[in-house]
Amino acid sequence: MESLDDRPSAPNAERPVEESPDGGKVSRIAAHTQGLFTDLREWIDLRADLAILEVEERLDAFKNDLALGLTVAVFAFFAAFFSLTTVALGVGWLLGHPFWGFLAVSVALILIIVTLRVTKPTLMPPSNLLESLRGEQAASDEGPSARSASAAVDEAGASETRTSAPDTDIEA
Repeated sequence: MESLDDRPSAPNAERPVEESPDGGKVSRIAAHTQGLFTDLREWIDLRADLAILEVEERLDAFKNDLALGLTVAVFAFFAAFFSLTTVALGVGWLLGHPFWGFLAVSVALILIIVTLRVTKPTLMPPSNLLESLRGEQAASDEGPSARSASAAVDEAGASETRTSAPDTDIEA
């Protein structure tokens, strides 16, 4: 967009009004508005290109992580397989026959699977995405209204239980 020359808008200014570009003020405003729309359109196109590039970068990073994870998983599988084979052959050698070693390793693996199946331990912690988003929202809000409705109910319920509990000599 072309730059505007600095000229005072007063009628008694250095330049007379007759020297204005073709068409006067209306055409000048129209030209500047058209330039503004052109600049806005270019800015929007650049923002769209930036968003596309960011998505492409995330996708490339995800594909790289996936390929690396699969490669590590394949090598880990073979490492575990050969380690278990070595343990089975070693136990079989100690017991006098390879069959007993493979049987002992198989039974141990089956016991691990059954134990995991029965106990169902939590191997991954929960994401708590909702709580983290609410925490960020509460931190961004200011004043007494920053407290969520559930927190207000929890506080009211806790104060009611404190006041309504009978006085006893036993402290917990």
